[in-house]
Amino acid sequence: MPSVSELTLGGLLPRLVRTESGWIATWRALTLHSVFQPVLSVTHQCVVGYEGLLRATDPVGLPVTPDVLFAGARSPADARELDRIARCLHVANFMEQGIATGWLFLNTRPQVFETGWPQRPFIDELSAHFGLPQERIVIEVLEQPADDESAVASMLGASQPRDFLIAIDDFGTGFSNFDRVWRFRPDIVKLDRSLIARAGRGEGDQSMISHLIAMLHQSGTLVLAEGVETDEELMILMQADVDFVQGFWLGQPQRSVHEACAKVPALIESMWSKFADYERAHAGHQRLGFDGFAEAVQAAAETFRATGDLRLAAQKVWHLREARRVFITDDHGEQTVPSVSAAAVPAPPLRHAPLYSQARSNWSRRSYFKHALAAPGRVAMTGPHYSLADGRDCYTAAIAFDHDGTHVLCVDFMPMPAADGVIRLPAPGRI
Repeated sequence: MPSVSELTLGGLLPRLVRTESGWIATWRALTLHSVFQPVLSVTHQCVVGYEGLLRATDPVGLPVTPDVLFAGARSPADARELDRIARCLHVANFMEQGIATGWLFLNTRPQVFETGWPQRPFIDELSAHFGLPQERIVIEVLEQPADDESAVASMLGASQPRDFLIAIDDFGTGFSNFDRVWRFRPDIVKLDRSLIARAGRGEGDQSMISHLIAMLHQSGTLVLAEGVETDEELMILMQADVDFVQGFWLGQPQRSVHEACAKVPALIESMWSKFADYERAHAGHQRLGFDGFAEAVQAAAETFRATGDLRLAAQKVWHLREARRVFITDDHGEQTVPSVSAAAVPAPPLRHAPLYSQARSNWSRRSYFKHALAAPGRVAMTGPHYSLADGRDCYTAAIAFDHDGTHVLCVDFMPMPAADGVIRLPAPGRI
């Protein structure tokens, strides 16, 4: 077991050896070296960071897989030793290549955050010795259980204020879940490759990726999708508003940062034109699909204002085949009159019967209600959001008007396939 002094920067530097292809190190008779993989910002259309990845060979030069390598770190002491050697190695190789901008992502395991081990001083030493500003360092907490997750969170909290960033890796599998997001308060969350692959293969509802990214954004974190390999995966992620992507789509990890990024400029050049084609094929609603919706909702509101009859008002929207139901609330979001459903809407399944009680409902938390009240007389369309009545995503248009007090008339719309088989969705926001 290495001593504490052997795990300081001064104790580790002699274990690094300079070769023609860069710095290498040894650990348990294995030879270690660094490779780097770029991280692309979709919005900014440029590489904003690089992940340092560890590669190993055995004494006869055969490659050792990462799983086998890290399985050799059985004890916390072994994990700390390998963790620190890897960080030294990656920073040495990265800085020698003269990369003037961008983050350097460095992996670590939760076990190394045990109380009493000076994680922050070691980062300080790395930064000072190699001249890498801390604001360019991203510490990735890998998907492994810690003996005490709260202790890890406390260690991260004790590092405040800090300039370096924290990322949670492999989100969506094993121990990397929302509990870890709430505890660690990361700057970046990395979606696991398995989530990306399932979306790309069309397994399940792709909107789940959009909802997941939206929730992570609302928690105050940026979202990075790792393991992106195909155009289809990238398009799905772009449509879901992911911040960053990383993976073989950008190229294989390389010892040279410049070689790892060689294909990126051409890929960026084609990325947005491909996305424009994807949007036209999968979300043609900008030009088609929802013409006349605002007019129909306004006509329904005028009818209700004149007659006070919700069923008569609903007749103004039934020519729109996407319209599912019409309901009305007061200015507090209270619905006391039953909704009126389109004739084609099937009866609700019995298992949802508790949701169809005659007790009054309150929709004041919904964004369409808030938007409608904020601009009386204008139709607000929001979505997608989960429909309690249908058990799937829907869009809702709402308009506030005066009729013996303020009322909000609402119409739920369910996207349906067009003649060409494409499902067309309304653009979010007011229409």
